[in-house]
Amino acid sequence: MIEKKTKENIFLLEIGFEELPADYLKPAAQQLKAEVTELLAAKNIDYKYIEVYWTVRRFILQITGIKEKQKDIKYIKKGPRYDMAYNDGKLTDIGKAFLSKNNLVEKNIEIKEENGQKYLFAEIYQKGEDTTEILAQCLPVIIKNLKFPKSMIWDETKVTFARPLRWILCLFNNKIIKFNYGKVVSSNKTHLHKYEQRNKEVIIKSPEYYFKIMNKNNILVDQKQRKDRIMLAIDEILKKRNLYLLNDEELLDKVASSVEIVSAMIGEFDKKYLSLPKEVIITAMREHQRYFAVIGENGSFVNYFINIRDGGTKNNDKIVKQHSKVLFSRLNDASFFYKEDLKQPLENNLEKLKEAVFITGLGNMYQKMERLKIYSSKVKNIFSYQDIDTLLKIAYLCKADLMTNMIGEKEFAGLRGFMGGVYLKEQGHDEKIWRAVMEHYLPNSVGDKLPSTIEGILMSLFDKIDNLCGYFIAGFKPTGSKDPYAVRRQALNIIYMITEKEVDLNLKELLDMVNNAYKEQFGKTFAIDEIIDFLIQRQINYFKDKSIDYDIINSVITSTPLQFSDNMKKANILMLARKKPDFNDTMFAISRINNIIPENYTAEGVKTEYFDSEEERILYNKFKSNQKEIENKIKNKNFNELFNIIASFKPEIDNYFNKVLVNTNDEVKRKNRLNMLCEMRNEFIKFADFSKIVINRK
Repeated sequence: MIEKKTKENIFLLEIGFEELPADYLKPAAQQLKAEVTELLAAKNIDYKYIEVYWTVRRFILQITGIKEKQKDIKYIKKGPRYDMAYNDGKLTDIGKAFLSKNNLVEKNIEIKEENGQKYLFAEIYQKGEDTTEILAQCLPVIIKNLKFPKSMIWDETKVTFARPLRWILCLFNNKIIKFNYGKVVSSNKTHLHKYEQRNKEVIIKSPEYYFKIMNKNNILVDQKQRKDRIMLAIDEILKKRNLYLLNDEELLDKVASSVEIVSAMIGEFDKKYLSLPKEVIITAMREHQRYFAVIGENGSFVNYFINIRDGGTKNNDKIVKQHSKVLFSRLNDASFFYKEDLKQPLENNLEKLKEAVFITGLGNMYQKMERLKIYSSKVKNIFSYQDIDTLLKIAYLCKADLMTNMIGEKEFAGLRGFMGGVYLKEQGHDEKIWRAVMEHYLPNSVGDKLPSTIEGILMSLFDKIDNLCGYFIAGFKPTGSKDPYAVRRQALNIIYMITEKEVDLNLKELLDMVNNAYKEQFGKTFAIDEIIDFLIQRQINYFKDKSIDYDIINSVITSTPLQFSDNMKKANILMLARKKPDFNDTMFAISRINNIIPENYTAEGVKTEYFDSEEERILYNKFKSNQKEIENKIKNKNFNELFNIIASFKPEIDNYFNKVLVNTNDEVKRKNRLNMLCEMRNEFIKFADFSKIVINRK
């Protein structure tokens, strides 16, 4: 935390509440910052910068360099028409209302003509209000608008928040900004740590004093500081034993969001449980208890864990023993489930899938498995893959672990697929089968690990696209910010996998296949165009997140909307080309071809006997001599060389448009020239629609 030692105005808001779930904190804190930023902009209040922090029981927002008042503003306001504001030279009620509303007198009015009509105009001067008054009015609304996965009402005022609010600290320098949210009235008081300082109430004299008090009492309000402190505390413990932390950034984020004061301790569990798959042990530790796993010098799993406590070090030895007992119970259950599941072949669970609902109104997981088998049997229609029998076996077995003892336990449900692969491996199945089953739920998010085999990739795609289409049929399409079934994430995972693994499949044909399977089973279908539009929009978002310029995204997607991997390659080529000095001139030349062709123009064959200039013949001859090469590059997906060929046409295109009048009065020649340009465009557009690229002519 950087201490503020300047004399600039500082605003401080702290919202204190009962402990929030870790995954609620960062999104809400970021929304708080965004809402306040938007408010200051809308109200013309200048400031230098805004910082936002959070802990498990408080949001903190600090604005540095904030002005005491809004900016005074002057602007010209247009009033009613003259003939409505005046009658026989006297103000009408409409005219008087305009004056009254804007605190004007008649001499302030100017009459000006606009588009043949006379209107009243007036210069309006608006003096800025006090910043504190604006904040007092608007902060309750901002708090009310904070969005959480779940909110609650806790008293008769019926205000809502994720958990009950307990205090609000609100200061402009050393002055309290008074407002209330429900029964909670803002003040200059905060509360220290719930246990270490027994929730002690402290009066805060200024924003600078607030951070001094927090630091003095070891309360870390900055998430990065907490993460660093956790890693330092863990490192100190493990170094003494020559042990290392198993990296888990997601768990570190959650734990850091769950504490205000950091204390680390190391616990131990029985070595006999190391015979379990390490993923089972890690899951038992992290899902509920949020323990960190530990490895030895050689990277092997060891029977230790790290627990982070929200508080000091008092009684840590006793506390960690209790944690060891909790972990013993969980591992003992896991060991029992594991041994019981291995007593029978995994396929014995298949009939039980009929008891597991897939999506309400769309049958059960056994029917889902049957659809996966249909897609697998027809894989040659969409992808170059020959081992149909193996893929069918994977489709047959991939959902069987859902009915095992291990996955039936809520705590271990996240290991679905993985445990199926483990059981199949233990029961002697071929590696292609068990590995694909193990990995077919991957990826769970963009950036997550991807399936390592083509069988795993195909089954993952079949599974996710079947899910996506099922949600659309069932009416669970995302609307606005609401997406309770994570349908957008499902689509992004499909795009991420196809793009990163460079999967060349016929997605439209697969969607048809899925639609037919649902129709055959339930007599229900989805609108394929709607799914395609949804995927295209997710593709645009995915490319934006990869820092691809919006116009380049539009250019490649217009050309081949469902070729996600090809589109990413082409977009990267164009992004690289954009850095070169000749990019704008090249794009301008190529886009002239697209721009001159009338919309919905129907091209016919080109007749070279109608050419009457050398530039026409040179351009067309170059195109014809490169046409087969262009088609080969497209077929072989050699996009870099394809772009270089297209770009090489620039000089000939420039000469052509400089010397040849396309839209000549000679109708025969005009059509022939448009036909030639259409023929060229139809080849070039297979790479991208260059007319979509924004050209900086400077």
